Amino acid sequence: MIDVNNFDEIRPYQDQEVQNVIKELIQQDFFVPLIKKLYPETDPERIRHSFSRVASIHDFQTKVIYPILKKLLGNTSDGITFSGFEKLEKDRAHLFISNHHDIVLDPSVLNVLLFEQQFHTTKVAIGDNLLTKNWIKDLARLNKSFIVHRTPPMKLSYYYSHRLSNFIKTSILNENESIWIAQRQGRAKDGNDVTQVSLLKMLAYGGDENKFAYLHSLNFLPLAISYEYDPCDVLKVKELVAKERSRDFQKSAKDDIISMVTGLTGYKGKIHVSLGKPLDKEFDDIMQHETSKEQYSSLAAIIDEQIQSIIKLWPTNYIAYDLLMNMDMYKESYSLDEKQSFLDYVNKRLNSADLNDPESRIKFLSIYANPVKNKIRLTQF
Repeated sequence: MIDVNNFDEIRPYQDQEVQNVIKELIQQDFFVPLIKKLYPETDPERIRHSFSRVASIHDFQTKVIYPILKKLLGNTSDGITFSGFEKLEKDRAHLFISNHHDIVLDPSVLNVLLFEQQFHTTKVAIGDNLLTKNWIKDLARLNKSFIVHRTPPMKLSYYYSHRLSNFIKTSILNENESIWIAQRQGRAKDGNDVTQVSLLKMLAYGGDENKFAYLHSLNFLPLAISYEYDPCDVLKVKELVAKERSRDFQKSAKDDIISMVTGLTGYKGKIHVSLGKPLDKEFDDIMQHETSKEQYSSLAAIIDEQIQSIIKLWPTNYIAYDLLMNMDMYKESYSLDEKQSFLDYVNKRLNSADLNDPESRIKFLSIYANPVKNKIRLTQF
């Protein structure tokens, strides 16, 4: 049986473990090729020496991860903007509950911004399906990631979920450490940001009889990240089409690695991170519902409304919506040149992936158009 209060299997590494883990990592076969790819102009031995001097998680994030991310984002994006960070309090941990469009970058961009604004970085939930090699798992745990078992044994599912919930509870309430977690399992491959009620029920395992008073204590803070261009758009279309054509479709571990690398190295255009407002009064309203089913559904709807309302929309989103709906409702939000540029982009991406059928084109445009659809829906209520 699993001890739901023993987190050693899933937690990030601790400072006293860092040097031993790094000592093993820098001797493995993957290390030199990876360094040559990230720093082609630098002697790998010099990097290996720098790694060996890392003595804490803070060292690893600030001396290794932050410079790598800044370089990658500088090469693959047109800059990062943000809003809502004035709501953060330096002495209060939050449960950042986020939309999820990119496997690695969503929490990474948030942590870059938190570091630059002199806040503590978050612990990050990561699915074990992505940790296909021990060295990937080690790097993730050095970077304050904790492991979510996506498909635990059926008989142990409750215990895995309870342990995960207790870990999040301990991090926020006892250690005053913030958590980043996606609002759903897996990315929103169709661009439609919706919270899974099952995620909220998992979080509530850490509470006592008054589940919603406990959830309130976790200091939920909805977060929306948006990319002008999605490097994984054609990969997502392929998966959506494959799932539609075969109920038995299963992604391979290789597919996840390809998505991770493509998201990191592909062009993203502009990036924006929007923070919502802490859910305080909302929990008072939730408690008025008679059944727990209604309460969970209400909480999910509140999170969805915040994320869908604060997400930054780019001309690419408005153009995709107008193309999909065969109208010019948002023509004031983009220029003719921007429209033509996006059309060229769509055609090039679909042609390169041999996705020339109308079904694939609709799915591709929907990835960019669904955030607009959600905002329209919000204004109708």
